[in-house]
Amino acid sequence: MWTNWRGDELERLVNAALCRAIEKTGHVILQASQSEVPLDESTLMKSGIVRMAANNVPVGCISYGGGSGTGFPIVPYARRWHENPANFQHGRKRFYLRDPFNRIAQQTLNTMIAQEMREVL
Repeated sequence: MWTNWRGDELERLVNAALCRAIEKTGHVILQASQSEVPLDESTLMKSGIVRMAANNVPVGCISYGGGSGTGFPIVPYARRWHENPANFQHGRKRFYLRDPFNRIAQQTLNTMIAQEMREVL
């Protein structure tokens, strides 16, 4: 319990907690999207990644398709398969990242923030 004001320390701890919550949420969404991403040779599925902004800024990015800074080669059809209808098999579909995000992001983020904030206090 906080008995005296340590604003700078509190701000640092809360910011770190938010970063962890956002990163964990990104991984939950990425995991959920793995069952929807089109699958042929699994190149696209394997390119899924969660990245956080530098310098402890609470901003994250979830992406498929590789490219600069991801460690994966560019998967040129990633955007096309996300946005355009096609005859996908085995429950795979377009909007493979958008739909899981819309479905679970808010509740997952709320849960993760609550968990991380319990550690701060």
